[in-house]
Amino acid sequence: MERESRDLERMLGDPKAAIRSMFVPLAVSFLVVQINLFVDTSWCSGLGSDASSAVSSISPVYWIVSGLGTGIGIGAATAIARYLGRGDKASADRIASQTIVLSLIIGVISTPILFLLIDPLVFMMGADDILALCRTYIYPQVLAGTLIILDGTVSGIIRAEGAAKRSMVVLLLSAGVNMVLDPIFIYTLDLGLAGAGLATAVAATASAALGLWWYRRGKLYLTLRKKDMRPDMADMKEILYVGIPRSSETILISLMSMIQRIFVIACGGTAAAMFYNIPWRFVSISMVVSQAVGSSLIPVSSAALGRRDYDKAETAYRYSLVVSVGVMTVIAIVLFAFADWLIVPFTYAPTMAQYRDEFAHVLRIYALLIPFMALIDVASSMLQALRMAQISMVSSFLRNLVVIILLYFASTVSLDAIYWSLVVAEVFGGLLMVWLARSGFRHYKAGGRFLHHHASRS
Repeated sequence: MERESRDLERMLGDPKAAIRSMFVPLAVSFLVVQINLFVDTSWCSGLGSDASSAVSSISPVYWIVSGLGTGIGIGAATAIARYLGRGDKASADRIASQTIVLSLIIGVISTPILFLLIDPLVFMMGADDILALCRTYIYPQVLAGTLIILDGTVSGIIRAEGAAKRSMVVLLLSAGVNMVLDPIFIYTLDLGLAGAGLATAVAATASAALGLWWYRRGKLYLTLRKKDMRPDMADMKEILYVGIPRSSETILISLMSMIQRIFVIACGGTAAAMFYNIPWRFVSISMVVSQAVGSSLIPVSSAALGRRDYDKAETAYRYSLVVSVGVMTVIAIVLFAFADWLIVPFTYAPTMAQYRDEFAHVLRIYALLIPFMALIDVASSMLQALRMAQISMVSSFLRNLVVIILLYFASTVSLDAIYWSLVVAEVFGGLLMVWLARSGFRHYKAGGRFLHHHASRS
């Protein structure tokens, strides 16, 4: 337990040092996860353009499933870190236990709903000509939804106590298992797209099992107890106070992404979904930086706010912004300069090689919006630490609404107009999120000081 206690002490100490110590292992783990998605998409590209279009079209359903786990995990991390900041380990343990129960309940409820929605969603996007391929890829992931959700919540609990290296190991295991199983399931066992979906499900199960085994063996600071796992509405409400808006934001983004695909497919056919989605994988890789910084910021700021140390929380936020924007600007420059080479892994199949120039062109356009994605991720994390995730959700809705409005008009012009619409929307979204986070922090600080002063006089 000594090392785990040091993780907690580091998280409660100097905010810049705490973020740096958590950032590196989280960035490594998130990077491997994104590389894993790269590998997944690359293997599927080998099955032909229809398979690639199917994966690109239906992938938002997977993000809905994983987003439920991520949202609950962030809600739990915010609550747990606040209790740890106050020195209340018993309450932190209880919240962690309730998080496991809550993730299982939500998984059991959401799985049949998503399963029944797959066909209507595919028809809505206008991708019914590849419906069978979409089903083949996504069915295994939806049916294993409870385990995928549990994987996200366990990772969130581990990060809440500052154990970033343990969280890295969990994510590395998931990515490693998926990378190994992908070619075996897809080609050796001849399962095709079903093999890719099955590999993702097995990897998530292995990752969640490792995290739970660590807690069972007492290798982490928090303790999961059976007596704390009796459903408690008050504790679940506390988790969901941040978890629901965060999960809703992810679901909203995924649904909006499907709506966006309606205009993309209407403009350029199902092949256009590839042009729109595959270069975005590089944007996702660049966002590893802001996601890792944001994931570090949430527990550090939450713990500081739990102690009413507003200066430390603000220092952590500003430092996170500088690091994220700086690094992601450099990444954007590299992607713009080497787009022609970077797109090769997705165009090695004979049926895909003809699209190489178009993919590189789209990637260069997307590179321009990457620094603004840093603003969105870090500001959103700060709002979650402030327990203002509802504001982040509303902002996400507005940002995606702007995207849809722009795409509606752009789809009558050209695919190029669609790509540039994304750039405009993300620039707007980044600036909006920074303004909201700054305003939210000022409001929170003013309210907290008033309450503290009132309590002292009482």
